Parts: sequence; structure tokens; C-alpha cells
Amino acid sequence: MKVINIITTKMANELHAQFSKSVLTLIEKLTAIALGIVSTYTLYKQAIENELEALLLIRKSELTAKISEQDRTRDSVFRGFTNSIKSARDHFEPEMRNAANLLWNLLLHYGNIARKTLHKQTAAMDDMLKELEKPHFQHAIDLLHIRDWVDKMSEENQKFHQLVMERYNERMGKTTFRMKTARLETDKYYKALTSHFDNLVTIEENTPLTDEFVTELNILIKEYKDILAQEFGRRNASAKEKVKCEVCEK
Repeated sequence: MKVINIITTKMANELHAQFSKSVLTLIEKLTAIALGIVSTYTLYKQAIENELEALLLIRKSELTAKISEQDRTRDSVFRGFTNSIKSARDHFEPEMRNAANLLWNLLLHYGNIARKTLHKQTAAMDDMLKELEKPHFQHAIDLLHIRDWVDKMSEENQKFHQLVMERYNERMGKTTFRMKTARLETDKYYKALTSHFDNLVTIEENTPLTDEFVTELNILIKEYKDILAQEFGRRNASAKEKVKCEVCEK
């Protein structure tokens, strides 16, 4: 009995990694020594570990999207704060206008913070928030009833900073491996493993243990082939539905 063929290149990253881990578990169950594949097993295991690191990096990159979203939130709050002050500059009460103009001059000093680069924006907003802690600015803030804007601006700026630090910490320990290269390595050693067992059958040097391994591996492969078939079916059905909808719209 030979190993059933499966096209691993059609697997999504998560499925590919899970399949590789499952094959590794099967090898470790019967042991690489008993199966006579110690050298290939060692290389295969390392390749899988590299692939898992690459997969983890991909998942962590979701922080980038969160940072962009948080920046938009921060910008929105800053604009709300700015608009509140701008509106108060036309207040009918001179005291209110004076308070608004005091804060407006501070805003002019920092410029349009929302247009700065991400890191400069964080630094500028931090600096401006510290300035706003001074007594004369505090009085103006209370007079205009905009303390909630200041507090919210500080909160959103801090959230942004925390996300950036999380991503920085990830990059400090970032793997040099990338998913495409890692998958190629994993597939290379998987092919070496399956070729080894197929060759044993060809030259009639297979044993009850190697036959057991191939039997269990084929069961595993069939399970993953079914998963691939189901995913293909869903994608195909989705594509047909999309075409159907486009036709209906015409």
C-alpha cells in the first residue's frame, strides 16, 4: 500500500499547519527510530516549527488593522474637541469667547495633529494634553464644559500607544521565516517522507510497522481531502451564487 496523494498547496495556511502537525504526531506515535526516518523526521519537525512561527506572525499582524482603526477613532475625537472650541469662539458671552480663543491659540501652536505621522501625532497629543493641565487652560476647559472631550482624547491616545507598543514587542521577537518559504520547506520534507515509504513498497522492504504507519497516514489524508473538497464546494457554490445575483441585476 502506498501513500495517497494530497495537494497540500491547495490548503489554507491554518489547515496546512494542522495537517503537518497531525502527520508529525503520527510519526511520534510509532517513533522515527522504529520507522527508520530519524534524519528526515528531524528536518520535517524543524520545518513545521518554522511554519508555525510564520503562522503566528500572520495572526499577530492583525494588530496593524487595529492600530489604523484606533488612529481613526483618535482623529475623530480630536476633531470633535477642535470643533467644540471653534464653535465657542463665536459665543455671545465675552468670557466664553476669551476661553475659546485661549485654547484655540494652543491648537494653532500644535497645528492639525490629525495630519501628522502616527508617532508624531502621539507625541504631539501627549504634549498638548500636558499643556492643558496648566491652571489657565483648566479654567477655560471647565468654563466651556469640554472636559469630557479632553478625557476622551487622552483615553483614545493612550489606547493607540498601547497597540503600537504591542506591535513593537512582537517585532522585537519576530521570526525570520515567512509562510511561503516555510510551507515549501515543510512540503519538501513531507514529500521525502512519503517517497521513502512508497519506495519501501516498491522494493518490497516494507514491514508491518511501516504498513501500519501508511495505513494510518492514508486515513488522515482522506480526512483532509474531504475537508478540501468541502471547502471547494462552498467556494464553488458561493461563486455560482455571485454570478446568479449579477445576472439577476442585469
